[in-house]
Amino acid sequence: MSVAPRSSRRALAAVLLAWMLGQGCVYYNGVYNAKAASHFGDVQLRADAEGEAGAQFQVAAAKAESVLLRHPSSKWRPRALYLAGRSQALSGQCDRAMPRLTEYLRLGGSTVDDRDRARVALGACELRSNRIPAARIRLDSLVDVRDAETARQARLWAARAALAAGDRDAVPRYLANAHSGSVQWELLSASVAAREFVRVESLLVERAGQADYRDDVARAVRELWSAGFFNAAEHVVDRYDVSRVRDANRVALHYTIGDLYMRAGRDTLARHHLILARTLAGRDTAIEHEASARLSLLGLGRVATMRELDTLFARQDSVVRRAQYTRRVNEPLLLLRLLQQKPDTTGASLFLAAEVARDSLRAFAVARTMFLQVAREMPTSLLASRAWYAAALLWPDSAASWNARVLTSYATTSVARWMRGEDPTLAPDFLSAADVLRVSWAETVRRWTDSLRILQTPPKPVAVPTRK
Repeated sequence: MSVAPRSSRRALAAVLLAWMLGQGCVYYNGVYNAKAASHFGDVQLRADAEGEAGAQFQVAAAKAESVLLRHPSSKWRPRALYLAGRSQALSGQCDRAMPRLTEYLRLGGSTVDDRDRARVALGACELRSNRIPAARIRLDSLVDVRDAETARQARLWAARAALAAGDRDAVPRYLANAHSGSVQWELLSASVAAREFVRVESLLVERAGQADYRDDVARAVRELWSAGFFNAAEHVVDRYDVSRVRDANRVALHYTIGDLYMRAGRDTLARHHLILARTLAGRDTAIEHEASARLSLLGLGRVATMRELDTLFARQDSVVRRAQYTRRVNEPLLLLRLLQQKPDTTGASLFLAAEVARDSLRAFAVARTMFLQVAREMPTSLLASRAWYAAALLWPDSAASWNARVLTSYATTSVARWMRGEDPTLAPDFLSAADVLRVSWAETVRRWTDSLRILQTPPKPVAVPTRK
């Protein structure tokens, strides 16, 4: 029996050692690091922090992908396929994930738990690729697997698939034992879009109970309010007010609903919420100044004359005058003054001033005064019938008598025809009245625009002479 020369044995050992070291480098430089990053991603998923998890899975996917590219025949290929495919799927790289996961699932030798996790990832990608029926079938088959976290992830993605299919009623069933803030917020957005406001209120109250706040809450409160669910909006704000969310979040909600009450002319409730917002915000903050500005103008709906309106603004202190809300209100106030002061025998400028007071400032009593001034002082104006009708809308107590005056004293006008259910375009004043308003509006808006430009242009810096 011949023995290989010592030099040959040394060469063979060197080759074997190099191969073993190479396999070790494949594991430690690729698979090990990918596994570590994937582990941290799973930790974030369990904490329902999907954004942070996605960043970890991106790292894991890159590490595992490098193994597949550099060592395509390595014994670590199945593990790298699993790590790459699942990590790509959970970081939103589904075009790359699906081939990797499909190949992995065709191979044998992997554990049941790993295959279940890979199937959940594949179902997530099917959903993201808009293959909703296939995603629902796959994910539904995984909601009761033996690994609790895998089953929870399957239920979360199944809930998303149900949402995508428009089956919002199925979502609570999936989340019964696996409440997820992220999916609840997705359900909230879908419910708002579908105008299912009873569900919106229920979801927000549940989130408040979990002290879970996002900017979506304030937007949802506005949506509830706009849809006429006033008590629901108030209920949501109250529930968050007694939850453990930060004061800044409570400030945002009180400020939001206070503004809504103010716009609706419900001053008592507006004052309650705005004072709370101002108190929680603390002194010398932007919200404190904005809330103070709104509080100072709560009486806009009650003042009846321009003198009272000017007095209301004059009472503001310097800090409130610099608030963004005050500056925004001052723009239509300037337009109102320009229209009100413009000499005009047709009554058009005063009528337009009343509309600005009503629509932009919500100074309803001032608007009513101006409409009545047009109607009573210019009874032969083309706009007299419109002024009586507009005033009636702002003062229900006198609406019957003022509308009766339109029907009797201005029976042939477009307003009277409209009130009788006839075609207003056949009235002789239909176009002429609109023309008078258009001319007056165009002239005044030009002056207003020029005035705003001057007010908003910063002063030029004064040149300081230098010493020679």
